[in-house]
Amino acid sequence: MNDYYIAVFDSTHYALHFEKVIRGSGFTINIMPVPREITASCGISAKLEAGEIDMIKELAVKENLKVAGYYCVEAQNGKKTYHKSI
Repeated sequence: MNDYYIAVFDSTHYALHFEKVIRGSGFTINIMPVPREITASCGISAKLEAGEIDMIKELAVKENLKVAGYYCVEAQNGKKTYHKSI
């Protein structure tokens, strides 16, 4: 199993600001299109490591980063399942 998280945003500006702050704090982040299974208005998402997600969420709150939602992605046997995270 190869799990990771996706953060989605309401605007491209929020996504790029999130990337700058998270990457600048030393976390692993990759910007990618929002998967079809997830709806978000700006179309940009951030792929995040599962082992770093709690620290990233704390930093996002501390820095007042605007995130529309987080999704846990479970990838197994070539199939991906998306679960909205709190």
